[in-house]
Amino acid sequence: MPFTPADVTTALQQLDAPELETLQLLHAGALARQHYPQLDPAQPVLVLAATSAELPRLAAVLLQAYPSEHPVVLLMSGRRRETTLAALAEDATGAGETSLDIFLPQRAMAATFEALQNVAARLRAPDGCPWDRALTWDKLRASLLEESYELLAALDSGKPQKVLEEQGDLLLQVALQAQIAAEEGLFRLPEVIDRIVTKLIRRHPHVFGDEVVSGTDEVLANWEAIKAAERAQNGEKQRSPLAGVPAGLPALAQAESYLDRMSRLRPHTPDAEPWAALAALSPDAEVTPEMLGDALFSLVGWALARGIESESALRAANARFAAQVAAEGWG
Repeated sequence: MPFTPADVTTALQQLDAPELETLQLLHAGALARQHYPQLDPAQPVLVLAATSAELPRLAAVLLQAYPSEHPVVLLMSGRRRETTLAALAEDATGAGETSLDIFLPQRAMAATFEALQNVAARLRAPDGCPWDRALTWDKLRASLLEESYELLAALDSGKPQKVLEEQGDLLLQVALQAQIAAEEGLFRLPEVIDRIVTKLIRRHPHVFGDEVVSGTDEVLANWEAIKAAERAQNGEKQRSPLAGVPAGLPALAQAESYLDRMSRLRPHTPDAEPWAALAALSPDAEVTPEMLGDALFSLVGWALARGIESESALRAANARFAAQVAAEGWG
């Protein structure tokens, strides 16, 4: 049942909260249907018309955006109790209640993409930062590539805090690109988000629709079929299935993308010994770039069949070599 203004007034009176500049109101039923809470954790939240049976689900959703120790206030039948989000799912205070409200104070941090976009807009405002105001899409190309590789290095390190930091730097690139587009009247951030959300829902009918799949192979085959149908609907000419793989990818990553893309459309049997042709050569035999390239391409397919990413594997080998050289005490 939807809540009314009177429900909000009653909850606030019972909460006896200080004056609030903002307050987000959510119906418990709507929140329970979400998988990530569609709210701003940096602003206080009042969840109305919950039942004790919904508490585990509500806690699971809210824990996607709040730490487990985040305080909450339960409001029920003239009583109130302060607890934590982690305890909410198992809190017996609400047992048997047909309706209770949940108040969450704000997190003391910027916690939404909108907060980041606000900073990007402020930096590019007329009285903002001269360096940021001079940025263009072309000028951001190099830093986008650099930040992407820094995130890859963080992922290779396996250090969560480093990954957290580098993900933020990469998000800033998207925010700045979207801000420039908005200023030039090309598109705005909500359109960027709407486009990817709509595409993901459309391309996952087995999750958001009624289609049934038997496993990953069928998911990938359906993905390619859906993309082909989208291109036909948009009036695009039939093109190579490899056309969407970026030309600027590193060679090993590009080879892996080619092979992975084609494996969704037809079976691929990798060479059992992709190094055999080179190993059979005599020590003084000529090796052409084509021979080496074919061997490397086959080796990528051999590794892919074993769940190994060649680009990541070589990057890790490079890191081990660099560490070994550094340990030798040069300079």
